[in-house]
Amino acid sequence: MGNDEDVIMRVRANLWRGAESVGGHLTLTDTHLHFRAHGLNIQTQPLDVPLAEIVSMRKYSNLRIVPNGLAVMTASGTEHRFVVGGRNHLIAAIEALQS
Repeated sequence: MGNDEDVIMRVRANLWRGAESVGGHLTLTDTHLHFRAHGLNIQTQPLDVPLAEIVSMRKYSNLRIVPNGLAVMTASGTEHRFVVGGRNHLIAAIEALQS
């Protein structure tokens, strides 16, 4: 994360990386969506998605029953799947920054 970014929101989240649900924090800044894993995970590499590259978002139910999933699609066709509480607030904040 750059020092010149303004933090809009920070929430606990999991990021699906293959079969591993990586626990950490999702931070929304005025320019990026950043995921930072907790140190206890196997896959700890950071994820930085510029807001300008997010072309769509969709809600999904984690494990097909828990309505807390957020899938973010980038312009390159990559989908990042998160498990996050308060996803409606996060979606609204991203959409507001993109408009």
